[in-house]
Amino acid sequence: MNDIIKVINVLNDIPEPFSVDGIIKTFEASSKNFIKSFAIYFYRDSIEESRLWYVSKNKLVINEKENNKKYILSARGNKFGYIIVNTEKNEDEISILINHLSIILYSEKLSFLANRDKLTGLYNRGYIIKYLEEKESLNEIYSIVIIDLDKFKHYNDTYGHNIGDHVLKLVSKVMKETLKKINYKSVLARYGGEEFIIVLDIDSKDNLFNAMEVIRNSVLETDFSTEEYSLKATASLGGAIKEKNTTLRTFINKADQSLYNAKETGRNKSVILNF
Repeated sequence: MNDIIKVINVLNDIPEPFSVDGIIKTFEASSKNFIKSFAIYFYRDSIEESRLWYVSKNKLVINEKENNKKYILSARGNKFGYIIVNTEKNEDEISILINHLSIILYSEKLSFLANRDKLTGLYNRGYIIKYLEEKESLNEIYSIVIIDLDKFKHYNDTYGHNIGDHVLKLVSKVMKETLKKINYKSVLARYGGEEFIIVLDIDSKDNLFNAMEVIRNSVLETDFSTEEYSLKATASLGGAIKEKNTTLRTFINKADQSLYNAKETGRNKSVILNF
């Protein structure tokens, strides 16, 4: 039972919000001494329909089923999936562990829904404001960039809201992938409508501008076409660097003013105003 308790303690130490995959991989690493293999399935719209979400590196649970045991993933009265475990461990002890794993996975699911934008899957405005408020307490120098898709109303008015949603989802994906290539810690969120915000651990105007240009060009070079329409998109970016003794509201307002300048002076550009 001690090894079960050790895994539970490891799971309890996972910070929130984390990620479903991160939780599962932590579970895999910490339980490998007694769980040879496992596969997790999440229900779709009903318990009659499920999809395979994750299979452990050792795929014994798929290839050799002799010691497989199935446990329902359930928390707060909600059944949201099941796990198949290949182990020789006592069934009651494994059940205790899986019940605990279920609670943590379900909590992460609720946290994800509360902090994410439904359309794009990015963090939402509420989360990013909370994140900025937490950074304020650390008294760090960092940057924000506010991004606005140029003439976005045109997509909705001309092609319909489905095309507008397509552009928003694709530009979100493009920016996420681009930020992985920039060597700074970053958090991307949908700020509202066609606006996005990025928090970057950058304390230099030159480095911030270079990062903004990489993001702007990634949008410019993306083909947004669908089967019906040939589409391109551009974005305007406004940046600001957080200075000591500057309030969060003033800081965000500086980025907003930089964005306004970018849009008023031709769009499809990056601007960091001096104040």
